[in-house]
Amino acid sequence: MTALKAAAATWRAAPLAGDEVVLDIQHLSKVFVSGRRSVHAVTDFNLTVRKGEVVGLVGESGSGKSTVARLVARLYQPTGGRIILNGRELRRGAGGRALREYRRFVQMIFQDPFSSLNPLHTIEYVLTRPLAIHNIVPARERQNKVRELLERCGLAPADTYANKYPSELSGGQRQRVGIARALAASPSLILADEPTSMLDVSIRLDIMNLLLDLRDQEGLSYLFITHDLAGARYVSDRIVVMYAGNLVEVGPSADVITSPLHPYTSLLKSAAPKPETGLAPERVEARGEVPDLAALPLGCPFEPRCPFARAACRERLPELINVGPRGQQARCVLYDPKVMNGHPLDTRGIDASVAAGIIALNDAAPSA
Repeated sequence: MTALKAAAATWRAAPLAGDEVVLDIQHLSKVFVSGRRSVHAVTDFNLTVRKGEVVGLVGESGSGKSTVARLVARLYQPTGGRIILNGRELRRGAGGRALREYRRFVQMIFQDPFSSLNPLHTIEYVLTRPLAIHNIVPARERQNKVRELLERCGLAPADTYANKYPSELSGGQRQRVGIARALAASPSLILADEPTSMLDVSIRLDIMNLLLDLRDQEGLSYLFITHDLAGARYVSDRIVVMYAGNLVEVGPSADVITSPLHPYTSLLKSAAPKPETGLAPERVEARGEVPDLAALPLGCPFEPRCPFARAACRERLPELINVGPRGQQARCVLYDPKVMNGHPLDTRGIDASVAAGIIALNDAAPSA
């Protein structure tokens, strides 16, 4: 076994007890400094992704979701926290061989299928590079491996596509090449950064089904980044909601979409077009503006826009609070019995199921 293969094996073969955790993010933060400004792009972010699990990461532009993906891929260096892959941590600032070995098991699918492929090289060359860099198969077998990858990603017959240039392919075909390139390295985790947002609506479902098929066949895990709640629900086992660099809600995808806990998640759901209303979004009850990431408020960053804000929201950033038996959590004082006890909640404009959950928690709390 070569030194490269032996080192790479340490990333894949780490023994783990119980459910196999592929990715463990602990207290991750990223601060971008420009002159005297410090932009807090990601703050104290925690997440685990298990083998074969698809975790959807949703939020509006600027929420920090793509920054999380770039931190996990080590395209950015974290300011703080730990990123543990297959039970092992890549030390901060590592480069060269160590970084290359790490990246074999963390691959990205980029948002733009037009700019993510080099227009000067054929598709065969694009797919051969990861095979060669990570020594996946011997040189004599790479041509056959390229054709296998193309056919597995729906580009058949493979010979029709292998010698083409990216400019000769449609957007959907290019994204399939991007998926094949990520698959070529035999990764444990794929970071899919808005992989369908620049594609025609007619082929988005095909791409999502392809990702799910590959998950089932290879045991892959995904961090699926999107602003599309419907797409997140379709592909994800769990959904994580981010706002202003903070994780504000996490839980099973059906629960987060049908019974959102955090007021920001309810805002996202209300803003989504709905077929039953002629694709017109609901009226969104929100106020204020998205906070400046260089001057975040002391407490909850959503407080200036939240219709349920109260004094406690401005005092400190709330903790993630477990709500219900299925693991749904929200970073919101509305679910903190110590804060809400004795203060009736105005439930107008909030889902009945959410209001019932808040009231049940408050009723269960001891009297002040």
